[in-house]
Amino acid sequence: MYKVVIVEDEMLVRIGLRNSVEWGKFNMEVITDLSDGQAAWDYCLNEGYPDLIITDIRMPKMDGMELISNIRKQNKSMRIVILSCLEEFEHIRHAMSLGVSNYILKLTMTSEEIEEVLNGVRMELDASSQSAYQKDRNELVPINIDLIKEKYMKDFLLYGIYSAEEFEQFVAQSRIRLVPIRMVVCTMEVDSYFQLKQKFKDEHGHLIKMTLLNILHEITNSYKRGEAIYLDETHYLLLLSFDDLISEQTIMQDIHAILNTIQEAIHTYFNGSVSFGISGVQSGYPSLRRLYSESGHALERKFFAGPGQKHTINDSVDLSQIHSQVERIHAYPLLRSILSPMQQKEYDDYIKVFTHALSEDKKTIRIILHQLIQWMSTNIYDDSQNEHMLLFTNVESLDQCDTIPEMLEQVSVYMSTVVEQSRCYLHMSSEISKAIQFIKLNYDQNLSLQQVADHVNLSFGYVSNLFKKELQITFIEYLNHYRIERAKELLTRTHLKSYDIAIKVGYSPEYTYFSKVFKKLTGMNPNEYRRQFISNSRGAQ
Repeated sequence: MYKVVIVEDEMLVRIGLRNSVEWGKFNMEVITDLSDGQAAWDYCLNEGYPDLIITDIRMPKMDGMELISNIRKQNKSMRIVILSCLEEFEHIRHAMSLGVSNYILKLTMTSEEIEEVLNGVRMELDASSQSAYQKDRNELVPINIDLIKEKYMKDFLLYGIYSAEEFEQFVAQSRIRLVPIRMVVCTMEVDSYFQLKQKFKDEHGHLIKMTLLNILHEITNSYKRGEAIYLDETHYLLLLSFDDLISEQTIMQDIHAILNTIQEAIHTYFNGSVSFGISGVQSGYPSLRRLYSESGHALERKFFAGPGQKHTINDSVDLSQIHSQVERIHAYPLLRSILSPMQQKEYDDYIKVFTHALSEDKKTIRIILHQLIQWMSTNIYDDSQNEHMLLFTNVESLDQCDTIPEMLEQVSVYMSTVVEQSRCYLHMSSEISKAIQFIKLNYDQNLSLQQVADHVNLSFGYVSNLFKKELQITFIEYLNHYRIERAKELLTRTHLKSYDIAIKVGYSPEYTYFSKVFKKLTGMNPNEYRRQFISNSRGAQ
């Protein structure tokens, strides 16, 4: 575990930072937190240097800059991250020359931002510790200037922390290759990112990130056009300028050439694809935020069009492919053959709601598809013991889809599977079919096998054997399965309390037995199931 020391004179900030981060995720542990620079310096002299110090700048006794300077005289390789206020950026620039890995603005810091910074530091530490040629600890390890540039540009573009004038000054000092004349912003999204991580066994995505950044930097360098920065694990940003070109048509031709080269390289390295959103063309650093927003809006067309394409803000959305997929799902004959007239009407209603929702946001569309999957599980597949695992495996796959066509394909696969499983139950004798119908009409009563046997005019033992022979389960197992399916439907469609649902599906007022049966069949108690469904229904934004 990498050792971390936090140095901050504000107690609430110090404690909050220590307790709000899941340090183990970064292979780090906080060994102490201190209230001033002198205490931190004494700690280093007496206890040894940690792997990382996170320090404030303004502190009593010894400020952060003096602490960093003292450390660097003795130890050139320890990683340092500074906590600062907005007006202290001059100190940040000086700290960069002393080998600071990154900085965090105290007033605007979020858990996501902190994790990004720590991820970067961990990558530096991993690279340093794994190098077979690691040099003496007194030789200064070069700072990762790309991390500083990434942080500053994101603070400017995403959060508006710095003014255009401050950004222009930073561009000049950091030698960023971006001229404020005829600029274009392209947002790149990695397609099927979760599958890519699994394919390369890259649990934290570090290998993918480093490879993608190397590809982007090499290609932008070869074209001598702008900069590439990391946004988050699935998104990267290209800031391009074309001061030597006048025609927007020629600029777009150049952009497509650059993006084609990137797509080809990523196909070669990963056998994968990326999608792009391309902004318009504008001049002046103040326009960069607008261009960034335009590129994001353009990229939203991927959700409808599918992966591996380039989108501009003027592209129209072609829904013909989606409508064709929906129609195939809607008209699937094997499904309709096992639905009752009432179920067919409910199914038609879901398809109508989804079709109307195509003009809505991603979240609404995902929720409707989650609800459709849930409806199928409770109306088609309610007799299968494997329904729980299949349902939640499919919900997870649905959440990992980037586009509507991919999501509809998952729905189609799920539907085919549950229909095939259900058809196994169609080859039943008239006696067992009659018994099942009786159960479905009276499951909410205090139902016994003897009552079922009397209804079908057969003996208790004969009906019991029919269940085992034709359904491979006992009468009580079938009854419990059916009741629990109806309970799941009430848990996800109503706000009834769990003990009220237990009574409605035929269990006694004693809630404990219902909860025990529910957990046995689904792997979770009723309240956990409801929370899981709500969480899955929210989907990704």
